[in-house]
Order: sequence, then C-alpha cells, then structure tokens
Amino acid sequence: MNEDIKRTLRFGLIGVASTVIYFVLLIGMRPFIDSTIYLTAFCYGTAMVFNFFAQGLFTFRAERLAGIHLVRYVVMQGVALVINSGAMFVAVDQLGLGLILAQVIVTACVTVGTYLASKNWVYI
Repeated sequence: MNEDIKRTLRFGLIGVASTVIYFVLLIGMRPFIDSTIYLTAFCYGTAMVFNFFAQGLFTFRAERLAGIHLVRYVVMQGVALVINSGAMFVAVDQLGLGLILAQVIVTACVTVGTYLASKNWVYI
C-alpha cells in the first residue's frame, strides 16, 4: 500500500479517536457549561492536545516533535477552533439546529481543512 494512503488512513483513525473524545466531552459537559461557545472550545481544546501528539508520532511518524511543529499546529488549530466555535454558534444559537447534528456537519468541514494543513504545512 502506498505511503500516502497509509498516512491518510492513520490521519483518519486519529481523527476518529479525537472526534470521539470531543463528542464524549460535548455530551458529558453540556450540563455543566451553558455557553455553546465555551462548551465547544473546551471540548475542542482537550481533543486538540491528544490529536497533536497522536498525529505527530503515529500519523506523520515524527521521531520527535519540534517546536516548529507545535507552533504550526497551534496556529492551524486556533483557526479551526474559531471556525468550529463560530459555526456552532451560528448553527445552534442562530439557526436552531440540534447540537449534535450541527457538530457533525461542522466537524466534517473542519476535518478537511485540518488534514490539508497538517499534510502540507504542520508536519513537514
């Protein structure tokens, strides 16, 4: 199997694990955090820490993660966090979509962007 395909599959596997962490926290913390923006930011941030290490070490096979990887990752995730939280605010609070349905749609969009950024910028 081609290395690009293997890397894409590993990215997907870690992405699924990160998403599961996110959704478990989203459902579990909803009773404690009333604000959609704060709730999604907390869940996203927690999943982001797991994702950085797993993607760097497992997906992109970095022998060690250098500071530049972390800086680029934080920038990428910061942009993704703003997009995620803003889109969730619009979808849930303004358009009235259900929390989980909205997050599934937003997650799909954010995932495409983070994959491309990770592959072409963060871990190179």
